[in-house]
Amino acid sequence: MKESKKIKNKDKNLNKNSNISNCNSQVVTQSQKNNNTKLIITVLILGILLALMTTLFVLSLQENRKTSLNLEDFYQKNFYELVDNINNTETKLAKTISANDINYQSKLLEEISKNTTLAQVNLNNLPYSINGLDNTVSFINQTSGYCETLSKSLKNGESLTNEQRKTLNNIYDSILNIKEVLNQMSKEMWNGYSIIETSASFDGDYNSFTINLSQIKSNDVEYPTMIYDGPFSDSEVNKKVKGLNGELVGQEQAKQNILKIFSNYNENMVKYINETNGRFATYNFNVYDKNNNEIGYVQMTKIGGKLLTLSSYNDKKSKNLTLKNAEAIALQFAQQAQINNTKVVWSDIVGGNAFVNLAPVQNNIILYPDLIKLKIDLSDGTVLGFEASAYYTNHVKRTLLKGNYSIENAKNKINKNFVIQEERLALIPLDYGQEVLCYEFVCKHGGDDYYFYINTTTGVEENILKIIQTDNGSLLM
Repeated sequence: MKESKKIKNKDKNLNKNSNISNCNSQVVTQSQKNNNTKLIITVLILGILLALMTTLFVLSLQENRKTSLNLEDFYQKNFYELVDNINNTETKLAKTISANDINYQSKLLEEISKNTTLAQVNLNNLPYSINGLDNTVSFINQTSGYCETLSKSLKNGESLTNEQRKTLNNIYDSILNIKEVLNQMSKEMWNGYSIIETSASFDGDYNSFTINLSQIKSNDVEYPTMIYDGPFSDSEVNKKVKGLNGELVGQEQAKQNILKIFSNYNENMVKYINETNGRFATYNFNVYDKNNNEIGYVQMTKIGGKLLTLSSYNDKKSKNLTLKNAEAIALQFAQQAQINNTKVVWSDIVGGNAFVNLAPVQNNIILYPDLIKLKIDLSDGTVLGFEASAYYTNHVKRTLLKGNYSIENAKNKINKNFVIQEERLALIPLDYGQEVLCYEFVCKHGGDDYYFYINTTTGVEENILKIIQTDNGSLLM
């Protein structure tokens, strides 16, 4: 009996173990099913995400390509308009030199002034490197002012002198050279030349587009020095950079410095493109608006992480601000760029923009060799242009000793017909990198404004500049 019970209990245990085993098998099978289901769902989600990312990437490429094409169209439109204006200038100059009728010459010179002014606007809308085409830009500006001045003198009954005809011939030769270079580049445009691609490629300080344009050579034209943006704005600066100091900063720090200076920029608007290792070592950035359209170009110095240049544009036409408003904006912006203790030494309105020159002040002395130039949009106060290469090249603390030639003696050197409106001490640049401390007198005579510069040591009249009003703002002669 006992043995029989043991067998029965053993059978029960076997059945029980068998049930447990079957139960575990069912649990394992269900777990595998759950894992397989999760795996399938995960694969499906990853597939959907991959498809979505691919779609977004393709759309982004298409949008970037569309933006790039729009910007290329904008650049090429300005380039071809530049070609047209230079071609028209060349034709009209040839007619002016050949003509003898004063009224006809006056009309042609007025048209040449307008063509070269438009050429200047076209150049400003092209992505050439700052200071890369100094001579060409200055030459076109000066040609515009000179031809307008000649046109007005002919309207007053004066005839062209032999010296003026000689000057016009020299200008013509230079314009002819510009025409040939631009027309050659036009042919390359037809074969797929991209302004965007060449402007993004750098060799030293300048992008490839600038280097292509730099084939332009202008003759030494002997006409009165004419400056569109204030006293000594085109003075030669030292080649050695003396005004930069501080530690070497990285690319990301340079970007963060941009965001500190430009309160209206955010992280997504500023994108690093490349770097330059020329006289100024810089990190270079493009700036985009909320629609991912390129609106500007910024260079930050590697040493110290300073703003060196800003070049941007817009198509707004309204003038909501005054010149005084623009001057205040320029001074404030200079402080944001960590350039302090400056003074407005020149300002003017051309089109819908204000051009403002600032100079640092040391012991109440204006330092003209260290100019900072700004361009302000008068519709909303946006800073469209900034250039501080002269400042960072030259700006150091100087030992400035005023000579023994008194200010009263300096005043006596100025003709009594000139009314002195302002007087101050100014350090001005001379040839070959020299500097001299002068008394600066801002005077009026016959409705015109003049700048006189008299050496504080020798009493020598170092320079005289005359302001002439043109349709495109004022210039100095």
